[in-house]
Amino acid sequence: MLPFSWSFFRPAEPVPTLPDGRPLRIQPVTPAAKALLVRGLAAVSPESSHRRFFTVRRQFSDAELDALTNLDGDSRFALGATVRAVDGSVDPVGIARYARLADAPAVAEIAILVVDAFQGQGVGRVLLRRLASAALARGIARFRGIVQPDNRPIIRLLTRLAAEPRVAPEGEFLTIDIDLAALRPAA
Repeated sequence: MLPFSWSFFRPAEPVPTLPDGRPLRIQPVTPAAKALLVRGLAAVSPESSHRRFFTVRRQFSDAELDALTNLDGDSRFALGATVRAVDGSVDPVGIARYARLADAPAVAEIAILVVDAFQGQGVGRVLLRRLASAALARGIARFRGIVQPDNRPIIRLLTRLAAEPRVAPEGEFLTIDIDLAALRPAA
């Protein structure tokens, strides 16, 4: 197992903030994040759950939580975003993950989920850009997203990330491939 590394964050990179001014904390997902994943899933609408999992998920099994948080930091990696609530507690905001394809190790399938209360605030874009930086540092050249054709928010996010994304139908879904070397500059 590779140790987690913060080396993919540029030292001068500003801390992302929500429109209300609260700073987002973005860090690698570890087993310590299990409770946050459970709370985050409980805070998403059935529609958001269906967009992410292709079915409505209301809970994770213990085995799923282990698989989602015991990552090797290279072939499987995830970043979670949290924010401090008014009462000082930590609230889950979103998560972005990749899993390297076994038959094409320079390609990784990605998944993103942002809690409904934080959607439309740039969280997905920040998480995806940070995930791309981590992936590039680990030798991944391309992201692949498999999405439902009616999931306009993620299609818009993925197609705006890179200069020439490749979008192709695959059965009842769309496959969107993004060349990480062709990322558009951050806005």
